[in-house]
Amino acid sequence: MKERLVQARESMEEAKLLHKEKVGNKLVLAKLYHAMIYCLFALFRIKEIGHLTHADIIERFEKEYVMPGFFDASILKVLRHVYDLTHECDCEHMPVPADDDIRLTMQTAEEFITQTENCFKKM
Repeated sequence: MKERLVQARESMEEAKLLHKEKVGNKLVLAKLYHAMIYCLFALFRIKEIGHLTHADIIERFEKEYVMPGFFDASILKVLRHVYDLTHECDCEHMPVPADDDIRLTMQTAEEFITQTENCFKKM
């Protein structure tokens, strides 16, 4: 699932660039969300999402990784919050994420990517 981790890193770098260029918090948050989702795809070895929804995958992450203590609940909390914010995609109805949301999500996404990479190094 190295490919998914590469996609996670690429999304993270794109988010940082968009944030630096002040393109807009909606786009930055969408990239950060995708970085975190790619980590979930890597953890569950998902190549094609098929009939699964992101909500299904997030719930599975909680059961299989957060509840047993492999990942901190703070990652799940941010992931759910970002999911809720981006659920409308980046349509007009999506609220503009606050700068604090961006900072927290960027930090959490970076930690999540690193921890996911470390999981695969141990295998």
